[in-house]
Amino acid sequence: MKIKKFLSFAGLMGCCLMAAVACNNPKGYVINGQVEGLEDGTTLTLVPMSHDNDSALAEATVQGGKFQFTGVAEEPICARIAVKDAWGGPYVMLENVEMNIEGKIADVTDAPNGKIYRWDAKVTGSPLTDKLAEFDARHDSLDILYQNYHKEHADAFEKMRTLKGAELDAFKKTEAYKAAVDAEKNFFDTVESTIMGMVNDNKDSFWGPLLLIKYMTYLTEENGEYYQQLPEEVKNSFYGKKMREEIWPVGAPGEKVVEFKLKGDDGTEYDFAKLAEGKKYVLLDFWASWCGPCRKEIPNVKKAYEQFKDKGFEVVSISIDKKEDEWRKAVKEENLVWPNFRSEEVANLFKVKAVPTVYLLDSEGRIVASNNECRGEALAAKLAELLK
Repeated sequence: MKIKKFLSFAGLMGCCLMAAVACNNPKGYVINGQVEGLEDGTTLTLVPMSHDNDSALAEATVQGGKFQFTGVAEEPICARIAVKDAWGGPYVMLENVEMNIEGKIADVTDAPNGKIYRWDAKVTGSPLTDKLAEFDARHDSLDILYQNYHKEHADAFEKMRTLKGAELDAFKKTEAYKAAVDAEKNFFDTVESTIMGMVNDNKDSFWGPLLLIKYMTYLTEENGEYYQQLPEEVKNSFYGKKMREEIWPVGAPGEKVVEFKLKGDDGTEYDFAKLAEGKKYVLLDFWASWCGPCRKEIPNVKKAYEQFKDKGFEVVSISIDKKEDEWRKAVKEENLVWPNFRSEEVANLFKVKAVPTVYLLDSEGRIVASNNECRGEALAAKLAELLK
């Protein structure tokens, strides 16, 4: 698991939510708030915690420092209470109980993409929120470790940042450099063991995928093995579904991709069946003219295409360029001889969040491999295996 997938730890020390014993509320959840520092008329939102841009589950208006959210929790969901169109705010676990949140707005700062509100608040009445606070406390303790080792090796990290050339090479031979590198490695080993310890200990409940999503910046196919180990009821939970969709945006290996249509220059519409006619495997390559990694990958694709085109291999490039002339110029410069299209709509169907994104499909549109499994030399190796 790659270290960069874990959330950064600088400045993560936030307020610790605390909870008391709750009473079941068969009619749904009620969140009563009394928080100083929020102006009358301020709109608050209750938004699910996830890696997606989810819509608010509910909104509330502040009057006299008070607000209230109500709703029904079909299953436990972690949600943030936040000022609308701003950042920051406490997390609560939605469960069908009556809970209270009291405190104040400790600080408000401006940021390029909106204001940031720092809440100093305490939640009572929700056992699940209390449990979440226990997990968060273990996670937040990592921030103290981060600050400690950076403070202890501050001089070394500054030299790593500022020295160049021969001076940097010389510094890398010192004990100070080695100590700083070892400290950083030990920290990230602790990060992984702490977070994955919590995640693995809770994989038989909704907490497993919830914590994985909460404490990691993104998920990849590397997390697929963990997902496959989850019980079916956990896979079908809110966060189990979120996890699956993020790992396999258009489906897991062996599943068919979504149906789509592309229009050629002559107005002809192409669906996958038409593109794959007479072929055994098709590489869908989402790219853009301005994407350096995309264009660096083209020679690898060309090499594989020349090697396997007569054995049933096809490439279909789909650009997300907004400007047609830039796309056509790049196609000409790269001398792309396979079918080329430009379609942001199809890219959205495939939930392309970044380019390059590639999918290797069989003749029926089933996913054989994707992304790193069919990039670089891995593409030719995979095709050699499939077309032997």
